[in-house]
Amino acid sequence: MAVTSPSDELQKPPWLARVTTAQWRKLDVAIAALLLFGALTSLIFPSRFGANVPDATVKWILFPLYVIAAVPVAFRRRWPVQVLALTTCVVVIVTMMGHALPPVPFVALPLYSVTTTMSRRQSVVALIAVEVAMGGSILVSFLDGHGDGSFTANILALVAAWFIADSIRTRRVYLRGLAQQAQERQRVALESEHRAIIEERLEIARELHDVLAHSLSVITIQSGVGRNVMGDQPDEARKALLAVESTSRSALEELRRVLGVLRRRDDGEVDRLPTPSLDDIDDLVDGVRAAGVRIDFVVDGEIPSLPEGLQLSVYRIIQEALTNVVKHAHDAPCTVRLSFPEGEVVVEITNDGVANSEASGPSRGSTGAAALNEGHGIVGMTERALAFDGSLSAQHLRGGGFRVLAHLSARGVS
Repeated sequence: MAVTSPSDELQKPPWLARVTTAQWRKLDVAIAALLLFGALTSLIFPSRFGANVPDATVKWILFPLYVIAAVPVAFRRRWPVQVLALTTCVVVIVTMMGHALPPVPFVALPLYSVTTTMSRRQSVVALIAVEVAMGGSILVSFLDGHGDGSFTANILALVAAWFIADSIRTRRVYLRGLAQQAQERQRVALESEHRAIIEERLEIARELHDVLAHSLSVITIQSGVGRNVMGDQPDEARKALLAVESTSRSALEELRRVLGVLRRRDDGEVDRLPTPSLDDIDDLVDGVRAAGVRIDFVVDGEIPSLPEGLQLSVYRIIQEALTNVVKHAHDAPCTVRLSFPEGEVVVEITNDGVANSEASGPSRGSTGAAALNEGHGIVGMTERALAFDGSLSAQHLRGGGFRVLAHLSARGVS
């Protein structure tokens, strides 16, 4: 024998919620058949039900009226307003004729369907119309001497049926609102998670681009230098190979740090190496100098205490700009200037555009804007500046050369 656990019981919805629309309609058909059977029985055997005994002519009139009152109940879910109007008219006619066809359930069931499917204002209008019609029929019945005090109780029962249906409708609206709120919260959570994944991927892509582009550019230049001088100047070739080795090691360490965000230890912490900071810019500049680029590194004023993320962005902007100098103007003198006006960091990298004849790229002698726009470098630098409410411009200078100028805000950064 299968045993049902408490968790299984909690997962099942209430049994009324498990009833399908088709099953409800079948139940309505059964109710209509039962009402029709009861109405016709009371018409055929009125004495057994304490009802007035109609003559033969009246009986033939009441017979189709009873059928019209009972059969539409089977369709109250599909056409609630039409069924309510039809059954109310029949009950009113029968009441004025002095015979018993109680509004409950002939009118109460369609009124319930109207109240649960329409707005409160519409259902109130329907209730008032039904009550007025029933009250008028009762008044006419009393004036003819056929009145029955039970009709007043039936009218009050219609009001009670409306209150019950209105409460159910209100609860359904409330539950739908809760379900929509839950769906909205789930959608917002999924979108937030999706955005976080995209932002993390973009950050990793920027880091990988900055590390690989810079290191491989320096390695390419140094390898070319070593190849050209290994026969005539072995000492210079040895220096170039040492620079290649140093740059390669540095690139591997950087790759390990970047890829560390994808590796988590069992305790959930990310295994990372220290991120580059402003203190590492000297080593960065020295590495590019070793590739044959003449660089002046100027710092205006004292370096303030800056957050790690801001220092990393400044480092990466300088690294990317120098990478383009190495690739497109590695013989052009270059100046890297850092300044710290109140509340911000200004980074400026310029070269005078004088390059050797072997410089590659769309614009010899400068870090051409076309070269930047074709890749991800300018995009990455701009994104890093925007992340700190800053801006970045990259443009040609009059008389040759190129300048990258970035402003990064240090206000309110934690």
